[in-house]
Amino acid sequence: MLLGTVKLGEIPRVIVALNGKNLKENLERARRLRIDLVEARLDLLEEVKPETVREFLDTVADYGFYAVTTLRPVWEGGRFEGSEEERLKLLELAVNHPATAAVDVELRSKLTEPVRQITKEAGKKLIVSYHDFEKTPREEEIEELFKACLKKQADIVKLAFAGKTHADAARVCCTLSKFKEPKVFMVMGEAGKFTRVVGFSFGSLLTYTFFGRPVAPGQIEAEELVRLISDFYPDYAKEKLKLQAEPVI
Repeated sequence: MLLGTVKLGEIPRVIVALNGKNLKENLERARRLRIDLVEARLDLLEEVKPETVREFLDTVADYGFYAVTTLRPVWEGGRFEGSEEERLKLLELAVNHPATAAVDVELRSKLTEPVRQITKEAGKKLIVSYHDFEKTPREEEIEELFKACLKKQADIVKLAFAGKTHADAARVCCTLSKFKEPKVFMVMGEAGKFTRVVGFSFGSLLTYTFFGRPVAPGQIEAEELVRLISDFYPDYAKEKLKLQAEPVI
């Protein structure tokens, strides 16, 4: 599967969550680190309106990145406080922007179907996500959540749970490794931090990182994450070394 020009599945892929703050500086840092994708966190912009969304994505494109665009509502851990009607209009704008390779919409949202139609028409990918900031569910519940996202015709299923023990994190990895469909998963918090490095071994296609302040509990800062993944996955390190030999245009 491709997100823009980024091929998923052969090696781990790192995606950095960015907002409008120090955007150009952070995009430059991402280029130096050879980060693969940007998560465009539109809900974290100081002002969320068509003009700021377009300007933000224009800048992402100027630096040569494709984005997973997210406009996370407050009821799923984000900061967007507008109506679903407003959100749909902004997501439609974002989906049709050249920088957007995929859009992330929540399983619990009423927008999954209209956004699926928009992404399909635009030739983009739909990520259907579910976040539980309180706990890690039982194995059967994790399986049901995954299947529920598939029923929404997700191109990629994304699941994130709060973990209190290493056993929570192991349960998520082992449960989701049984599914062959494209997926992204992580266990939030200190107990699940290692899933952000080794998740690829269990089938997770992307791992999320940050510059400055983490966007979610347990995230690993970008330079450290790239170093750890390079240590664990020689093919990833080999590709990054090859890219470092090429000039950044």
